[in-house]
Amino acid sequence: MKSRPQWKGSLVGGRYELVSLLGQGGMSQVYLAKDNKLKGKRWAVKEVACVGTDETAFLEEAEMLAKLGHAQLPQLVDYFITAGGNGYLVMDYIEGPTLQDLFEKNQRELPIKLIIHIAFQLLDIFHYLHTFQPRPIIYRDLKPSNVMINQHNQVRLIDFGVARQFKQGQTSDTMQMGTIGFAAPEQYLGLQTDARTDLYTLGSMLYYLLSGGHYVYSKAKPLELRQDDIPETLRTTIHFLLQDQPQNRCQTAMEVKLRLRSLTPDADLLITESHLEAPLHQSNTTDKLIVIGGLFAGVGATFTAITLARILHALQIPNALVEQPTIEPDLYMLLYGDRHAPSPYMFPSDHICDPTSTFTTPWINGFTTWAPINPDGFQGTWQVSHAFKLLHMLKKPIILWDVSTQWEHPAVQELCYSADEIIVLVDSLPGKCDRPSSRKRIEQFASYQQRGKKVHYIANGVLPPHVRMDWQNSLPSNPLCTMPLIARSEVIQAMWKGDCIQDQPQHLNILFDALKPFLSEILPYESLNQFALQPRKSIFSRFNKRG
Repeated sequence: MKSRPQWKGSLVGGRYELVSLLGQGGMSQVYLAKDNKLKGKRWAVKEVACVGTDETAFLEEAEMLAKLGHAQLPQLVDYFITAGGNGYLVMDYIEGPTLQDLFEKNQRELPIKLIIHIAFQLLDIFHYLHTFQPRPIIYRDLKPSNVMINQHNQVRLIDFGVARQFKQGQTSDTMQMGTIGFAAPEQYLGLQTDARTDLYTLGSMLYYLLSGGHYVYSKAKPLELRQDDIPETLRTTIHFLLQDQPQNRCQTAMEVKLRLRSLTPDADLLITESHLEAPLHQSNTTDKLIVIGGLFAGVGATFTAITLARILHALQIPNALVEQPTIEPDLYMLLYGDRHAPSPYMFPSDHICDPTSTFTTPWINGFTTWAPINPDGFQGTWQVSHAFKLLHMLKKPIILWDVSTQWEHPAVQELCYSADEIIVLVDSLPGKCDRPSSRKRIEQFASYQQRGKKVHYIANGVLPPHVRMDWQNSLPSNPLCTMPLIARSEVIQAMWKGDCIQDQPQHLNILFDALKPFLSEILPYESLNQFALQPRKSIFSRFNKRG
């Protein structure tokens, strides 16, 4: 007969009676405890031996947990250190198996859909932790035994024993913590950990779950050879998560989520906004984020963005054009917002930064939703999280994001990490591409290409053939398209009338032909063919009308 454990029935903190052992590791034990003050209430009580500096670490974990307010993270209700030198964290008790338990119960094989569903929830949790204020929180120890799953397949992340707050500029961590088989290289080397460390551990865990329990450091085969039905998007994303150098990995949780968005229903991705209208049109076009800007100022990025929006409108593909809130306002005036915007109208960027506001009717023009900034200028502080909330709020099959020349803004860089396509407008004036700012941006675009991003250069204006070749050789790659010249007088005349010149058939047809090489990159052939089937007016059509 087994003897009764010495701890069983012990009372800690004067009220928590230890009932059973839920789990244990090298440094702590977690017990199920009943509350002798709140009858019927049960808690998970974590016991940690606090000796010397361990007491400081315990208090740091307790204070960190006390600040968290996320439904899928442990809720701390009490903490204390006893006279005997043991620290106790009292947290809400979560019923259910760990992901490791579930994995083993199913002979180390889980449905890919379930693994993706779990990954998306973990990415949401990481986004919350990594954007926590005043300092991000780095979890550092993701593994299946630290993930709990309830009967609805909802995830709870437990055990923050090795989590830490990120300190900018620090070159190394005070402790080299993590779990062998899942930890990132910088954890083994004692270097600084950051959000990308958690993303590496996510990649390690996904590899483990998808390979039948093989650790990534001992892998003999790539994932596609271990299991041939893993979606390519998932495999390539895991590849980017598992790069040894942090700068070569996916950079944020939101970037990973956007990479994987085609693998899960839209409802799992959206930030709920019940007041938004449903899409006008269902399209077979895969969701795409397209970032558009100029290599330098005044090169026609906004004109090109409007052109793409109206071509998509003509193809009956719902789209949205977003004006980066930190640039000089332009779009509202170009579209004659005072005349065409709905009334009342609230600028989406203002709404995002003021959660108490009531979002009014979106500005929809056919299949295009316009999202300009206030012509008086954006007054708030635009952060990365705001960009992604706006991106999801304006959920459309294709979102065009005009960044002008603000490639260095943190939110723009974040969007570029997540973008499906990046368009850079250039013109042929000598010397502009050789400016220091242009060279720096070209290096930045090259770094995106190295990480698998598609960067397209589009030229604005036509050059004679003998000059064009010399100019193209000065660019990192040949322009994919060339925007045609449209008489300035016609553009001005349309603007004074409050019209969009891109909606005039004779101009839209020319612009479509010019941008067709890029459109072929993002749209299926059937969609492009729909535009080609539209009747085109000849230069004599206006005379036929008069006759």
